[in-house]
Amino acid sequence: MTASNFEKIQKIFKLHNHRPRVFTWPFFGTIIFSGIMFAGYKLNQYITIWDKYKQAGGNATEFCELNRFDQLIVQPSNTWSNIGFIIAALIVLSIAKNDSKYYERSSVNNLLARFPGFSFLFGFSLLYLGLGSFLYHASLTHFFQKLDQTGMYFIVISAIAYNTYKLFPIIRLKNKHISSHKFLIWSAITVMAAFYLYLWKLPINIIFPSLILIFFFLNLYVQTKIEHSKPIKSFLTAAFVTIVFSYAIWILDRTTVLCSPTSPFQGHALWHILNSVCILLVYLYYRSEDYLPEEIQNEDIYETV
Repeated sequence: MTASNFEKIQKIFKLHNHRPRVFTWPFFGTIIFSGIMFAGYKLNQYITIWDKYKQAGGNATEFCELNRFDQLIVQPSNTWSNIGFIIAALIVLSIAKNDSKYYERSSVNNLLARFPGFSFLFGFSLLYLGLGSFLYHASLTHFFQKLDQTGMYFIVISAIAYNTYKLFPIIRLKNKHISSHKFLIWSAITVMAAFYLYLWKLPINIIFPSLILIFFFLNLYVQTKIEHSKPIKSFLTAAFVTIVFSYAIWILDRTTVLCSPTSPFQGHALWHILNSVCILLVYLYYRSEDYLPEEIQNEDIYETV
């Protein structure tokens, strides 16, 4: 990546104090570490450690890939494909870390750059999903199935919290106005905790689509209400196309229309990779916005990370 190309990326995504390594170290670092882990896995491939744990329920064993219960990793392709989520998560967290160190971010016209807490929330949720799904497909155990499921919820809750902030950016108190981002981030964490402790037991085929619909219509409403935010809509279009194609692959895998159980090329593994790309595209879409609410521009408010 040339210096001039990265300068364009810096301008588009408000990466004022970032360097190319914000993207390169998460990718190459994860690949190298995963390579070391894969070598260790091959050396211990036929060791079983999951047979004493409660087995996952639902559709856990209904993916196309052959379930190798006599091995260390039960579904290898579906497991290693979660590296995509981890790379995307580390990119977001790397950006959030640099944002938090940029002391002139109060002059940046982008809410994610100005309030790194949302990026930290999004990045840690994505990392939680990647690690949870990795261990779920590696073990097909009940506990890690819970992590995989709640990780899906956490990503959507993070996006809903960010969109809510764009609609309600300040809290008006008696003597001062305070940015509401901290309240919304902690509210999102509280909802996540509720899902982890209790709500994950509710039917995922009802709750998860409901959250997706809330996010979709909220995002649509925000787009119509905030017409001058000027995001690069092609990122959102690309994310939508990616998720539609990803879902089609998921259906073909589950219905065994395209299925070769012993092949390293698995539809559900591709589903993981495409979803990680989709989530990163959505983040970059929000990152491309050139917008601050009028309340923040015109009011003397108190801001914290």
